[in-house]
Amino acid sequence: MNILMVGPDSNEKGGIATVISNFKNYFNEPDIRLFFLSSWTKRKKWRTEWLAYIQIRKLIHEKQIDLVHFHVAQKGSFFRKAFLARLVPKYCRVIFHMHASKFDIFYKESSSIIKWWIRHTFDQLDGVVALSENWAAFYGNLTQTPISVIQNAVKVPEKSLFNPEASNIITLGRVGKRKGSFDLLEIAKEIHPFFPEIQFILYGDGATEKLAKEIQEKNIKNVSLGGWITLEEQSSVLENAILHFLPSYFEGLPMSILETMGAGIPNLTTKVGGIPEAIQSGKNGLLVAPGDLNGMFEKLLFFLSIPTFQKNLSQEARNTIQKDFSIKTYHEKWRLLYKNLK
Repeated sequence: MNILMVGPDSNEKGGIATVISNFKNYFNEPDIRLFFLSSWTKRKKWRTEWLAYIQIRKLIHEKQIDLVHFHVAQKGSFFRKAFLARLVPKYCRVIFHMHASKFDIFYKESSSIIKWWIRHTFDQLDGVVALSENWAAFYGNLTQTPISVIQNAVKVPEKSLFNPEASNIITLGRVGKRKGSFDLLEIAKEIHPFFPEIQFILYGDGATEKLAKEIQEKNIKNVSLGGWITLEEQSSVLENAILHFLPSYFEGLPMSILETMGAGIPNLTTKVGGIPEAIQSGKNGLLVAPGDLNGMFEKLLFFLSIPTFQKNLSQEARNTIQKDFSIKTYHEKWRLLYKNLK
């Protein structure tokens, strides 16, 4: 069986690119061959998009593709993949793998014509894959196309990277309002008198200039920006982290949460998207409602005060990923889905 995977270039930043990179590096099924077509790059955006439109039918013909697996978010990503899907010959199966963090808002704020076109696009597919049960329920209200749930997964390090002596609280990924980065500044300011040794470091891109300006204006001494880090740099960052703090307002199922859990780094995050399907608050991480600054402060204060609690969360987080979110389990789910769609 030959499958064409369409999405952002695997060398780009972001969770979808990481998912595609994991398929490239670790998917190993002897009866399934994967081929890849980049539909977006940051530096050569328009050229990459145009080439995708030109090349997709040629690739399908040359590689004798049986199924096209599109990686899809909201807005521009959805529009690009919807137009590309129309170029796929009818003898090929087509699935949309939905990574969107705000597709519900995108749909709600669209015009009636665009809403119809979104539903029509979904109706033409052979399958939709969601990252969580709650997202599956949302897409189920838009289409009769079969919907499956396959949660994201990560490569688990051979050993835990948790260091109980670490004093950094980190955030991995994009920086901005959606990710709760500005809420993080308030929490850092409040926690400083209790734990002056703790440093908050945000590793990623996005609204970094705006965040840096606010840090300076509010004279917040315990927050810094670490820039975007490579996969090779990530291990050393995790070895110096006591906690991953992601106070997001909207999410699918963040790769940063799964990656840190797999490394044994506990998470303090929010009850949005597919996160509650990976984290049980108080058992393998900590959950609060988005925007609940008091809840974040209280849970963080408790976490930092009790080393045995930190260790327990670390062990359970890693166990969760090994059991339910490992690459091996993930790719077996995809193998079965592909076979059922053939």
